[in-house]
Amino acid sequence: MAPLAHSKDFWRLLRDAVVFGVTLAFGGLAFLFVVENGDFWSDPTSDGWWGGRWWWVAVTAGAGLVVGLIRRVLTMPARTPGLVDELATEYVEPRSVPGAVAVSAVSLVGGASLGPEAALGAMGGGLGTHVGQRRTDPDMQKATMLTGTAGAYGGLLVSPIVATLLVLELAKPDRRRLTHVVFGSLVAATVAFAIFYPIAGTTFLGLYDVPSYTFEDWHILAGVGLGLAAALGALVLAVITGVVRRLAAPLTTRTVVRPVVGGAVFGLLAVALPLTLFTGSEQLETVVASGSRLGAGFLLAVVLAKMVAFAVCSETGFIGGPFFPMLFIGGTYGYAIHLLVPDVPLALAFSCVFAALPGAVVAAPFSLVLLAALMMSLGALETVPIAVAVLTAYIAVTGSGVLVALAKRRKGDPEFGSRRGVR
Repeated sequence: MAPLAHSKDFWRLLRDAVVFGVTLAFGGLAFLFVVENGDFWSDPTSDGWWGGRWWWVAVTAGAGLVVGLIRRVLTMPARTPGLVDELATEYVEPRSVPGAVAVSAVSLVGGASLGPEAALGAMGGGLGTHVGQRRTDPDMQKATMLTGTAGAYGGLLVSPIVATLLVLELAKPDRRRLTHVVFGSLVAATVAFAIFYPIAGTTFLGLYDVPSYTFEDWHILAGVGLGLAAALGALVLAVITGVVRRLAAPLTTRTVVRPVVGGAVFGLLAVALPLTLFTGSEQLETVVASGSRLGAGFLLAVVLAKMVAFAVCSETGFIGGPFFPMLFIGGTYGYAIHLLVPDVPLALAFSCVFAALPGAVVAAPFSLVLLAALMMSLGALETVPIAVAVLTAYIAVTGSGVLVALAKRRKGDPEFGSRRGVR
């Protein structure tokens, strides 16, 4: 076999990776500028109970109206494939990208409990798919798509390495293109990061200042317990999502009415609990700074309300990613566990559940462990309980059969099946 560096396809991919990194860095900056500055309307009277303002409901329902009108004008399907689905198929329909980005921008500015990764992933994956279609080799087409997706996440996460790992773990590329994807994704993500970070001064998903702790042997066992707690939280989220999906089903064909109703519902939740608004990134900073004052009971109420808000947004036509809300849910849940069991250090409980709750439903353990460690400036030893928690949560949830049931249900959805695209 000839060395990889002697392959023309390899150098073409790296050339495309550089272009992707530059293009998507500025595209991501523009999108995240809109999202970060679109929350000017959401200043609460307090972070506690009923700290929101009643007129927020008009804003969130209005955002739903705009979402519905965009969907109707562009004749978008009732459901659109998410990040995990797009990476699994290694394909994003380029023509769907403008609509997805527009709806996602309105959703996030309107306070939806979703993340920006869906829109950015669509931008990167759509660009990668468009460029990759010029290739004759199907493996290089898919490698180019994944390279574009990694470039889109270069400035979103705390490190280009995390962006690359996330793409690799979720896509699981075939070994014939694995090395190409590794190098292409790392180049694209690094170039994007090198442009994004100096301009923005930070990544979108920031750092959380939790008190450091000294690792002890029993923390490994604590990781098991925290992983089981995270698994329970993930199962509750799955149940809530299933209930909301059934309740929203009669509105599936009501393209405009459906997001208006959804907007009104999560707006009402925000009036009662303002921390449930938006992606959860800035709101988690509030939890870290004021969690002990807010109390364990209140934080658990926020966790449940955020689950409902996330499910409502996901099932009523808004577009956004699941990772940011799930990270907020996990971090807040972990803080509440620390308050209930003070002997468990805050950084231990926070970091373990922060990573393990999304890790319970998504097989991306390396990405989540590294993400938690980097975001909280933890040492090598402190990553061990996080890894244990993520593995425990995933095994517990997959062993329960909930993930299998949900996957079968989604595969049986004719709308979802028709959206995945034919490559």
